[in-house]
Amino acid sequence: MTARRPRRALGHRLPAGLVGAGLLALALNALGPHVGGAAAPALAQRSALEAATIDELAARRLAAELRDGDLDAVSPAAFDETIWAEAALSAVRSRRYVRARELAEDILQIDPASVPGDVLIGMVFHRGEGSLPRALYHLDRARERIETGWGPTPTDDGPWRWHALALSELAMVTGEMGRHERRVELLRQRAALYAPSYPADLGWPLMRLRRYDAAREVVETALASEDEAQISMALTALCAIEAEQQRRVESYEACRAAADHERTSAFVGPTSFTNAAEAAIGLLRFDEVERLLLEGSEHFAFGAVANPWLDLVHLYLAQGRTAEALDAVRRMRDWRLRQPAFLDEQNRAETQMAAAAFLIVAGRGQEAAELTRRILQRPDRTGFTSSESEQMEAAAAVLDAVAHRLAAEEVAERAAASLWRERPALWARETSLRLRAWSSSRRAAALSADRRRLLATLRPYLAGSLELPEWLEPEMVDMLGAGVVASALDAAIAEENLDAADGYFTAARVEIVRGAPLTALALAEQALLQLPESEVLLRARIAARGAQAARRLGNRRRATELLDQAMQLDPGVVRRLGGALTVVLESNNTPASRAATAALRRSPRFRVDPGGEFRLRIGGSEERADGCLLGLAATRLACTSVSRRAGEDGAALGRRLAIELQRAAFAPRLDLTQADLQSLDGSPTAAGGPAGEDLRSILSFVTED
Repeated sequence: MTARRPRRALGHRLPAGLVGAGLLALALNALGPHVGGAAAPALAQRSALEAATIDELAARRLAAELRDGDLDAVSPAAFDETIWAEAALSAVRSRRYVRARELAEDILQIDPASVPGDVLIGMVFHRGEGSLPRALYHLDRARERIETGWGPTPTDDGPWRWHALALSELAMVTGEMGRHERRVELLRQRAALYAPSYPADLGWPLMRLRRYDAAREVVETALASEDEAQISMALTALCAIEAEQQRRVESYEACRAAADHERTSAFVGPTSFTNAAEAAIGLLRFDEVERLLLEGSEHFAFGAVANPWLDLVHLYLAQGRTAEALDAVRRMRDWRLRQPAFLDEQNRAETQMAAAAFLIVAGRGQEAAELTRRILQRPDRTGFTSSESEQMEAAAAVLDAVAHRLAAEEVAERAAASLWRERPALWARETSLRLRAWSSSRRAAALSADRRRLLATLRPYLAGSLELPEWLEPEMVDMLGAGVVASALDAAIAEENLDAADGYFTAARVEIVRGAPLTALALAEQALLQLPESEVLLRARIAARGAQAARRLGNRRRATELLDQAMQLDPGVVRRLGGALTVVLESNNTPASRAATAALRRSPRFRVDPGGEFRLRIGGSEERADGCLLGLAATRLACTSVSRRAGEDGAALGRRLAIELQRAAFAPRLDLTQADLQSLDGSPTAAGGPAGEDLRSILSFVTED
């Protein structure tokens, strides 16, 4: 169980690589004596060592011979299924999945009805290739053959060892596929037949089935044991149980206990720390969240679905720390690429969603839209997280809508700076993007209709919500309708006992009452006082909404102050909301500046007004064009310059300046305390200079996956 990103209470996650220490031990070592059923007396005489080896020396000898040799060199006459199967199992243990598959396929070629062959090829498909349906087919076939030929309780002379392996691997696969009811059945069958029983393994699927009392019972049993791995799993399960029952304080205490235990455990990994961070953000303890995630990032574990860097991407974005978010995106993907194939279906889309959120904040809507389309086409399974698939899919649909709407705004800006003959094609492209955004909005609304899910989404950082960062949750008002959200908000407030949640509720009301500017402005002012300073992107959105309300009321001074505040916190919010700045245009009389001025007058991002408080200064020479956007007190919000290319006339140079200036103006600025990145004009931005090169390098990095 890994805690999800620090934003909304994404799902807690299952610890450990191969679905729990109990299953892992049994599946890799074939564990030991059968303790229940008719065969118990005979099998109880077997030692775990005897059960795990059969002919260890011969297996090692064959494994060594095959490691660097050719299978064709082994005489078929010397084939012994037991020895070959042991060699294949040895290859699985050492993660040499290509070798294991070769051996398993040869076993099945010689004997298509081989039980060990089916079990082994199933293990390879699961662990080495992440093909869960194919793994399920072979493992089910092996189990059926055993239970048909030897009964549900294989005797001492039957293939009971492969039966134990098949049950354990099937429990892993069905859990990863989200078939928790069947996983419970498999685990109970295994516990009835083979020792030890590993009760903690039942905690996770019972929690996913919302059988909380039964889950607590098995957790208590595991906590009373002396098995270190079972205790760790039980603490993690208890953390998830409390979180899914939406008990903030109890969840925090249970998740912190799991993290404290992890620090002294031989099985230390990232999961308990990300879960504890998830619980800490539920109490708005943002500094503690970052400390826990950074601690988790020091404990990479092969096969653990938790990725602390993914959570840090979301935390840093929400706090407006774009430089750290950029670095965390790289580390997030590096972490994921080190993981085994079977995790690919569990966290690929989740990783891409974090990258898409980064691209949206960075003002790269078209790249983000390419990514979100792929996410919707291939969503993650949710076997390792406490989230339901609908939570993830709804969040992906919201991201897709926002990304396509942002891309449409970018195309509209480009159309304004293009030649008249190029505009119709760009307008058609803009319309197509807006239609896609509308379609994804409808999909998100349908997936968000569940009452528990909607109420959890309106309550800050609570389990059971959409897997969205808080700064994107206001999008749900337009998608579901103000009346629906207003009714749900009243219910959410009645259920909430976190005092610091008031700012989030007020922010939601700002979106709901946008049509009443007097009320909207008052609520925006209140929300800005109540929201934590760490919620930089959410505060920027509320400031922008307050500016819109103030302008409708004719209060231009307050509108400008709020809009300047939004631009300082998150300049991209103006574009994402389809807003515009009222500007005074100043330019010299070069061909480039005349073309740039004409393009900016047509842009949806600017309203030209002699009384505007923002200023656009366009200048330069025949070979170079410069532009700056100035805010209150002539502060530089963004500046950029472009040089003439070979064969480019002054008008084309000016149109290109208009595009680049808008890209610079509505992209996040990097803090010099975070990264020593500075543009030529002295204003750090993510759209030009060294920072721009850094951003461009990350674009190919996050979109190539």
